[in-house]
Amino acid sequence: MSDDKEARLWKRFKEVMDYSDADVEKFKANPKFLQMMSTPAFRTHKIVAEVVQSHGCVCQHKVGQRIVLNGNGALLRDECPSLMCISLVAQFPPVIAAVYERMVAGLDPNDLLLNTIGCSDVGIECGGWGRVLAKIRVEGPKEK
Repeated sequence: MSDDKEARLWKRFKEVMDYSDADVEKFKANPKFLQMMSTPAFRTHKIVAEVVQSHGCVCQHKVGQRIVLNGNGALLRDECPSLMCISLVAQFPPVIAAVYERMVAGLDPNDLLLNTIGCSDVGIECGGWGRVLAKIRVEGPKEK
């Protein structure tokens, strides 16, 4: 990365994070953080949870519906349903952490062994209301 491009990246990062110069230096002192900053996929890719099964969902999640996050794990509200089940979204972190590990290691994040999550509701058959399953994958900048 050119010095000018790197300087712009750090300037933008400082603004987004509302960091002081001291905060940026503390951040830069952590090799793990620097490794993430030098991994372009965090800036260029999206993490998608696509509903693959749904029955009795109070939030009306339907098969094919997508919950989309940027590469840093922020929900992209314009690409998500207006209603999202907290019991489903709450299951994202362990899979997203595995995605991050693969991206930083330069491995295909879509080769996860366990990429399917389910909401915490057990479904009507087991005394709950409904059940939703979603598969998580990573999309590059030109994929859909």
